[in-house]
Amino acid sequence: MALPAYRKTVRKQPRRHASPVLLMLLITAPAVLAAAVLRPRSR
Repeated sequence: MALPAYRKTVRKQPRRHASPVLLMLLITAPAVLAAAVLRPRSR
């Protein structure tokens, strides 16, 4: 059944979610950098 010409089809806009990989990188990258900076240096 075709829609009447006067009615536009309503399409929901997709939400912009971060991909799981990007989310994991955003969480782990600061932790890795902080661990590298705060690591005790042996001489």
